Amino acid sequence: MSNRRVLVVGTTADYIDIICRRFPGRAAFLTDTRERAKATETPPDETAELQCDLADVQTCLVALRKHLDRWGIEASGIACFDCESLALAAHVARSLALPYALPEAVAVCRSKFASKQAWQRAGLPCPDVEAVRTVADAAGFLERIKSPAVLKPLTGSGSELTFLVRNRDDCSKAFHTLKSRLAQHPDVRMYSSGAGEDHEFDPRLVFVAEEYIPGTEYSCDFLLDGDRVEIVRIAKKIPASGQTFGTILAYVLPAELPPGFEPGDFRSQLHEAARALGLQRAICMLDFIVQGSRAVMLEMTPRPGGDCLPPLILRSCGLDMLGCALDFAEGRPVTVPQSSRWRRLVGVRLFATRPGVIRRLDLSSLSADRRVVECHLKRAPGHRVVLPPEDYDSRLLGHVIFEASDPADVETECVQVSAKLLVEMETS
Repeated sequence: MSNRRVLVVGTTADYIDIICRRFPGRAAFLTDTRERAKATETPPDETAELQCDLADVQTCLVALRKHLDRWGIEASGIACFDCESLALAAHVARSLALPYALPEAVAVCRSKFASKQAWQRAGLPCPDVEAVRTVADAAGFLERIKSPAVLKPLTGSGSELTFLVRNRDDCSKAFHTLKSRLAQHPDVRMYSSGAGEDHEFDPRLVFVAEEYIPGTEYSCDFLLDGDRVEIVRIAKKIPASGQTFGTILAYVLPAELPPGFEPGDFRSQLHEAARALGLQRAICMLDFIVQGSRAVMLEMTPRPGGDCLPPLILRSCGLDMLGCALDFAEGRPVTVPQSSRWRRLVGVRLFATRPGVIRRLDLSSLSADRRVVECHLKRAPGHRVVLPPEDYDSRLLGHVIFEASDPADVETECVQVSAKLLVEMETS
């Protein structure tokens, strides 16, 4: 009897749990031993999950072949949902002769310097960028572009250790924080020295200075298959005031785009941008800012958007992005719902605003709000909150999805809705 499964490389325990419940028997998992050790979810049976040190690529490849042979599993495709696991997924795909983004393309995508260099060579709109090793390098970049800049890690994800700088003093403070935090950062895969286009660029020592592009930021998922590009969704981002720079409070889906922004032109740009990075077939995510009729591209990665976006998409139109990724990996058709089937909803990320140990989380006021369609907490009492720059993840408590009553003032409603989560911290 055939035992064909999509191999999901390096995802988190909560995603594994969801995939096992929604799509039983469809996937097998290559999971980092550290992820499984800290997980509270019940793991799959031993046939469906291989635990390895995912930082050791060659050992993983050998162990994976033995695992597949032992249990008679035929890998039918590769799926990956996490930035730090993309390179490993690409090497696994190459080892098993399965369709996936090439390791060389993943390396360019993961480098925030190399990707923009590739776009610049292709004449595509993106911020000016420079790899910087010293405060003097960053200050020199500011002087050259004559405008504010963003200092960030070479291969990071989200807003972690991302700083808006306007002068040399800002650069000095940002550099000190970047160097001190990355030197002791435990995520050896996110900040691997082999992750960039050029291995001399150690992401714990070399950073990216990027021209700051003002404006409304958006995020999209799209399907790339040769010359075919199909946009799955476009969401508008709402920044979180009072949080560290770059932190997103909420997503509005589907987004209302400015007049003059042409979807046809955007699809052509997505195709050119993906090809410039070396991508030929993938589910991709792009962050971009609209200026006039064009999209200034910030980052593209060959994986679907994460965080609260998958449940937001599911609630909005019924499309399950996790199942979509499994289907795409196996070459099955993926049907994107027509625009008339999308309900405009808002996904709000719930944050703790002060450090400490959580004593109680109360969702009752949130759940009673008639606008709310879903509440989800990823933390529980006893969880310790550590704020940035020491930790950017532990402050995120979960999300809520709601339908705004006033589309003209969604940001105010986001703040009102998120304030209904009662968070009690233990006293010292």
